[in-house]
Amino acid sequence: MIRLTGAPRVADGLFARRVLVAVTLAALVLAAPAALAQSDVSGVWEIDLDTRTGEATWTATFEQDGAAISGEIDIGDRMVLPLEGKVEGASIAFTFIVPDLDGDMPINLSGRIDGTTIDGDEGDFVWYGAGRWTGAKQ
Repeated sequence: MIRLTGAPRVADGLFARRVLVAVTLAALVLAAPAALAQSDVSGVWEIDLDTRTGEATWTATFEQDGAAISGEIDIGDRMVLPLEGKVEGASIAFTFIVPDLDGDMPINLSGRIDGTTIDGDEGDFVWYGAGRWTGAKQ
């Protein structure tokens, strides 16, 4: 067998492991941006609630700056309230305050974004009671 000085032997197990590690690391580095992609929720969304006391539809308008979201939500009866929250990858969480004679009532919504839909977690929606919610981008 002829061997050039300094050239690794193909049969060298250490060389093969180093190549495998290098290829694996390169694949992870190239895949990382896609895995960390931030969902964009900017725009108008229809929010549907399904609670113990019935169903309701709200309209949320989100403005997004990086991970921070702000905007407003129309919960009916001419109540348009400011909201704020955050988006981390495919997760969303936002809060708005409903004024009430007994004191302000915060409503916290969270869920998973899948393109133009949101699968909301179970929550408590003040006078609507507890239940689930979904969102659909308009």
